[in-house]
Amino acid sequence: MKTKSENKVNLIYQATIELLNESGLSEISISKIAKRAKISSSIIYFYFESKEDMLIKLYFLLKDQMHQLMFQGVTESTPVKVGFENILRNYSNYILNHKDSFLLMEQFIDSPFIRQKCKDQNGGVFKPMYPLFERGIKEGLFKDLETNLLVTYSCLPFVEMGKEYLNGAYELSPINIEKMIQMSWDAIKV
Repeated sequence: MKTKSENKVNLIYQATIELLNESGLSEISISKIAKRAKISSSIIYFYFESKEDMLIKLYFLLKDQMHQLMFQGVTESTPVKVGFENILRNYSNYILNHKDSFLLMEQFIDSPFIRQKCKDQNGGVFKPMYPLFERGIKEGLFKDLETNLLVTYSCLPFVEMGKEYLNGAYELSPINIEKMIQMSWDAIKV
């Protein structure tokens, strides 16, 4: 059961997500968040030192939630191809089922503010995939290229197709997801 504090923080985060997706990072303010959450600004300052502190904590919360969903069913002993497929399938489901969080993560990733304030903590959004890809290289399954290049080349199409889906320009159906997974695998396999 959640405490009152957790409920207040979640209310603040939800109002922030909604406002950021409607207006963007440059238009957000504590007073607007408080108004949307139907609380006073002082309550937000009770939980967070500043707007920047709140945004950074929200970014890491969303990033952690995304990683938990992406890596469901994937362990260090999962075969590389199975892990690769599961991660991309899970990421596609994240896009389908967490539209607001996906859109906000894209804003955060493109934001100089987040890049400057958060670059040394936890690495990039897809950084947790590196060990799987490095194992794929060692096992001779993937091209012997930089891990970052392989991860970027196989994952960014899902980001772009997720945006197309949310704009109504692409159907992110199970069949299309499987086609995309196969195309990503084919692009980096030996």
